[in-house]
Amino acid sequence: MSKVSVVVPIYNAEKKLNKCIKSILNQTFKDFELILVNDGSSDNSLNVCKKYESIDKRIKIIDKKNEGSGVSRRKGVEVASSTYIMFVDADDWINRKTIEVLYNETIQSCVDITVCNMYKVIGKSMLIKKKNKSAYFNEDKLYNKEEIRRDLVVAYFYGHPFPSSLCAKLYKKELLINSGKYIERIHFLGDDLFYNLEIFIKANHVKVIDRTLYYYNRGGFTSKYMPYLFDDMINGYLIQKEVINEYYLNTQQKQYNGISIMLLNTFKTCLNNLFSSNLSELEIKDSISEYVSNDELIESIFNEGSIEYFPMEYLNAIKDKDIEYLYKLGKNAHNRNAPKKKIMNFLSKVL
Repeated sequence: MSKVSVVVPIYNAEKKLNKCIKSILNQTFKDFELILVNDGSSDNSLNVCKKYESIDKRIKIIDKKNEGSGVSRRKGVEVASSTYIMFVDADDWINRKTIEVLYNETIQSCVDITVCNMYKVIGKSMLIKKKNKSAYFNEDKLYNKEEIRRDLVVAYFYGHPFPSSLCAKLYKKELLINSGKYIERIHFLGDDLFYNLEIFIKANHVKVIDRTLYYYNRGGFTSKYMPYLFDDMINGYLIQKEVINEYYLNTQQKQYNGISIMLLNTFKTCLNNLFSSNLSELEIKDSISEYVSNDELIESIFNEGSIEYFPMEYLNAIKDKDIEYLYKLGKNAHNRNAPKKKIMNFLSKVL
């Protein structure tokens, strides 16, 4: 049995998959298994996986129908033979010492999760890269259960820069197996966040280290319409409320402030998202009308934190169901973001 299992969910990643797999196989730490989960790719991804399987006995391949990255990761966890598991996305790559550092820190500190920092990279050349400069990575720090809930989990209520990604972390497999009840209610948006939310609540000890060992390939910015975005936003808010009501009664109002502000910020993204669709103006306005009739959205605009944070014009537009105002808000945001998306997509291709 290997000490670490590395799970890579793969969907149509043929062009970037070689770099990802090579970065894992070339680790200084050798006692690991690599589980490649092909999520119904229609390109040559499966053949790339098979090529590496034929030359390295540490590789296992799971070939299945397309079900999304969440299900793919879960399949990988279920077949993993190791006590510890880490995830790498198929278009990302890792430093040669990533597994060695994360595993040694985990064993030496006797923790359930070890977290390292990551670079956000545009293009293979890495001419443009940026690491998370948040205070969480100012120094190595060991968190006990109380500190995890007070300092790390609450970051997921406020949008603080403690990473919600499943990548750049080494987990005890037991935690992953015994978690996942929240992500069943999420289609796409925030599936990592709500998996981690449950995992970190259950963790007894977490180590955060000031080492940047993971390369997250931002690629281009998608303009793809996400039809489940609003539903995911509302379901995420409800999940957060459940967690607060179970674990944060002493600071309930403070945490409600955080999740209400997050909800209303995400609602702006939902309005923007509508203009990436093929919906007509009338259909977009009908969708907005349906949105502003949602009980959770209405609840959030009366939250004391929201009232202090947002302009009353925005909150009143939701309360008064001012569809014209919200339509223009979404359209203007979409138009403002269009040039940036084009530039970032161009850079991701040429660098």
